[in-house]
Amino acid sequence: MVKFRLYFDKDKEELWLNEMAGAGWAMTDFSLGFYRFEPCEPGEYIYQIDLFTEDKQHITHAEYLSIIEESGAEYICRWFWWRFFRRRAELGDFQLYTDVDSRLEQLQRIFRFFRLGLILEAAIFCYELIVSIIDFYQSRPYGAVSGGVLLCLAVMALMVAVFGAICYRMKKKINKLKNQLI
Repeated sequence: MVKFRLYFDKDKEELWLNEMAGAGWAMTDFSLGFYRFEPCEPGEYIYQIDLFTEDKQHITHAEYLSIIEESGAEYICRWFWWRFFRRRAELGDFQLYTDVDSRLEQLQRIFRFFRLGLILEAAIFCYELIVSIIDFYQSRPYGAVSGGVLLCLAVMALMVAVFGAICYRMKKKINKLKNQLI
């Protein structure tokens, strides 16, 4: 079975994957919002998702996988920097980050990832907007702008809004965890 979903919150995505596993569907692959599932025993697996970049973790991908697999977890797949894992529920609770400090570090890593996306998307949007305004005043007939340009600007504005909302929610989660440390 294949299902399409877009998640911008890994906690909600993990919750959904674990609900699917609870209903007897084990995720086996992911790409561009398409999740592939196969039947399993209801509640057989617990899923976790992580953001991994070798330069930030100071370990290789192989070392990272080895550490996680030592806990009995199984590496499912990767999509760019995201890694999907599962572990049999019979082995007990499965959390990649169990203490507040490590969870905070993970959320900060994810926040920086999306903040970079926000900055890049906003810069591209501003550039395209300026170019479009210049073209608007230099075009003949005066003020003609193509529908494609307007559509492109609208999509970029939407992406800036999405990345902004993600960053806002991530910052709220980070602040909530920081308050637990106080």
